[in-house]
Amino acid sequence: MKKKTLFHVGWSGALATVVVAAGCATTSEKPSNWQSRAIPPSQGVVKEVDGKRTQIRYKFAGFGRAKGNYEKWPTHAYDSVAYFPPKTAKMPTGIKGDPKKGHAIVKNRQKGPCTACHLIPDPTVWPMGNMGPDLRTIGDRNLPDSRLFQTIYDPRVVFGKDSPMAPFGASGMLTEEEIVHVVAYLQSLKGNPPGTPPKVSDDPQWNPYTRKVVKPDYGDPLDPTANPGLSLTDSLAVPLWSKAGSKGRACVECHGAIKAADETRSLGVIDSMVGVATRYPKWSDKYGRMMSIEDFLEVHAPETTGHAMPAQGQENLTMSILVKMQSNGMPYQIDLKNRHVKAAVKRGEELFHRPVGQRGQKCADCHTKRGGAHKFVGGRYLADVDEDAMVNHPYYRTAWARLIDIRIRFQWCMTPLRTNYIAGDSPEYADLETYIVAQQTKRGDKVLVPRISH
Repeated sequence: MKKKTLFHVGWSGALATVVVAAGCATTSEKPSNWQSRAIPPSQGVVKEVDGKRTQIRYKFAGFGRAKGNYEKWPTHAYDSVAYFPPKTAKMPTGIKGDPKKGHAIVKNRQKGPCTACHLIPDPTVWPMGNMGPDLRTIGDRNLPDSRLFQTIYDPRVVFGKDSPMAPFGASGMLTEEEIVHVVAYLQSLKGNPPGTPPKVSDDPQWNPYTRKVVKPDYGDPLDPTANPGLSLTDSLAVPLWSKAGSKGRACVECHGAIKAADETRSLGVIDSMVGVATRYPKWSDKYGRMMSIEDFLEVHAPETTGHAMPAQGQENLTMSILVKMQSNGMPYQIDLKNRHVKAAVKRGEELFHRPVGQRGQKCADCHTKRGGAHKFVGGRYLADVDEDAMVNHPYYRTAWARLIDIRIRFQWCMTPLRTNYIAGDSPEYADLETYIVAQQTKRGDKVLVPRISH
């Protein structure tokens, strides 16, 4: 008997699938064969440019400065290669360590920088982090040179495979000679008396251990006059809601008009959208994968209205805000009992703990207590996946003067890890987002879109 499937593609049903015959082909296996529909820079395609293979990235912020191609290193793609196992090393003989050279290497931004995670007694370096141990008096610990060398070369040999520190030597980011110089510098860092850090700055903000977590007051994030993200949404998504696309239809025809605004939905109320965002990411039988609202918009909009709405594009981001803010103040409640969602959460958790890039580091290295959660990496204070709402996106990022969604944020995190990012609308990122939102669902975290943050 031939299978017949009727797809009801709508927000209320939220990509619900009604299977009217036996033989449903849905599966909890890893999604595959997804053709990205994201904007070109989001797809991260690798091409040959001027004789060199290069990943085509976004041009804003640090993306534009990331010129390297790291396709040989692991990514979050399900078919990616695995990171290499720990490597033991012996400190080379015949090389005399130079503390001055080691000092320069430690604070070299192209080499690490080590100061993103460690504090050294240098008042010219700011901001430093405290994800890793305070190094200001590490020379007083009388650690063998060989141990320090191995720790820098591949810390997994010393601290175990879950060490948050990158294997700088084993991965080729530092040469053995450079590590010898760093060891010499670290051994020179001593206190007077021993163990007492030298006073090099009176500024409590210089020291990440005394630094205050500054949360700038940008005003009411739901005030269109205070949040540029709302202004963009008001100028782009609100009129698009009622504008017919190439298929002669508009969102308003199926989902109703935008009514007068209220306190949490300052651009207007859409009755049919209230509560929808709390249930995403959601499993799609039609596409055989988890989908965020952004993922769903990029396929639903062209199918129904003819409007192009590729993921990570401005139309997609602003329409996502318009839809998501209809659920502001409501707790996340993705369906954790659904077998596909359960499987996605498990896959997402694996991705959260997967070493990627030349640095071989993981989301968990920054966003769990084992790593750097509620500490500083450079000047950035890190959220904890077990305590903080990490997915209230899209939001307006003042440092970049633009809207970003959680997928752009995932891709941004890959840049310092020296890895090529995968497409923003990939099934892998959807699973990773599902894992994070599952934690928010368990805690009862509430939707707040769009935020405004630096």
